[in-house]
Amino acid sequence: MVARDIVIADPDRHFGPLLEHGWSLHNSEASHPDALVHELITLGDRLGTRVAGRAGLLEEIVQPLATEDAHPRSLSARYGLDALPFHIELSHRTRPCRYVLLACIDPGSPAAATMLLDWQTLGFSPEELDLLEGTPVLVRSGRRSFYSTILAPGGAFLRYDPGCLEAVDQRGRRVLAVIEDRIACASFVSHHWRQGDILIIDNWRVLHGRSPSDRGSGRRLARVLVDA
Repeated sequence: MVARDIVIADPDRHFGPLLEHGWSLHNSEASHPDALVHELITLGDRLGTRVAGRAGLLEEIVQPLATEDAHPRSLSARYGLDALPFHIELSHRTRPCRYVLLACIDPGSPAAATMLLDWQTLGFSPEELDLLEGTPVLVRSGRRSFYSTILAPGGAFLRYDPGCLEAVDQRGRRVLAVIEDRIACASFVSHHWRQGDILIIDNWRVLHGRSPSDRGSGRRLARVLVDA
């Protein structure tokens, strides 16, 4: 289900698909990047409290980066302009943000798609869910590194980012292999951006990634992260 006719003043229409599918999409009528970012902020404030991203900003402009231009602990530093693997935003923090809001300022040429994958569709067995919830792994975050499980207690959220998770024993290697294998075989949604598109992702439920991009493609997305 794609929600393209949503009016911000009617949150039930706007956020209904988000609750049902873990993401929602509409196209803004904003004609200027500043207006588009303002709309993104307004939506984020309806959902909860904005939180700063890796660069410490509440509103960010993100674009594909070569490895040498990326933050040293980011996925882009490892994968560069190649495809970015599925991940949960801010997995390197003790509590990942609840929502990721993206707005397309420029889709770029050639355009790189954003891929969406609901982890609840991966078909984990009860034994695998117990493994995900009960096996600690190391979350690399510089001096703030910590131990955690991939599945939060009670299944509240999935913590997954191949750039910051590291197994500390055989069970940890098994649990990472289980989720990697399931993701590799999964069906996912590819969103091909158009200028003015706004995508809201339930970060606790839906992993996202990016298809390969060319250097200097011009792809620019505004991003707001929200806790709730």
